[in-house]
Amino acid sequence: MQAKTTFILYIVALIALSTMKSYEPLIAALIILMLMSGRSVFALMRRSLILVALFSMLITLSYSAMLYMQHQPFWHYFLTVNLRSFDMVFLTLLFTSRVNVYEAVAFSKDLSFLLVLSVSKIMTMQRAYGDYTDALKSRTLKKPTRHQIYDYLGSAIAGFLDKNIRESKENYEAMKSRGFHV
Repeated sequence: MQAKTTFILYIVALIALSTMKSYEPLIAALIILMLMSGRSVFALMRRSLILVALFSMLITLSYSAMLYMQHQPFWHYFLTVNLRSFDMVFLTLLFTSRVNVYEAVAFSKDLSFLLVLSVSKIMTMQRAYGDYTDALKSRTLKKPTRHQIYDYLGSAIAGFLDKNIRESKENYEAMKSRGFHV
């Protein structure tokens, strides 16, 4: 029962964070989350920063650069979007570190099924990543050149996409056969 209640509070908090339109309340929310995290604050901050950094580099930096070139203020947008993303990732990491997610969604057969499906997909991709990494290590005696790394990355990405598409089709058929229509 406690996991279900925590899950509902987590969803409400995510919705609340996603509706905040200014960075000031997002800073306050981050401080509250940091206080709630206790001793694991630095580990959670580090993981959140790593996860949000890629998003920030690709999305918010390019959009902020466009605003800057158009001589429009961009700091408010930059801070708000990145703090919102950081808060939501931090909250998610905090939630998953404290709550058994399987127990939290046990009240719904569909949510439990989707969780198991998602986790199995993640584990399959982790295994494939490990296989690709091992393949690169076993096929190179010396440090690969930049060109070899790019060739390998291209084939690895193509392999990942192909594997993902195949497995997604299988998962879709499995979901349909179990009466879960998307």
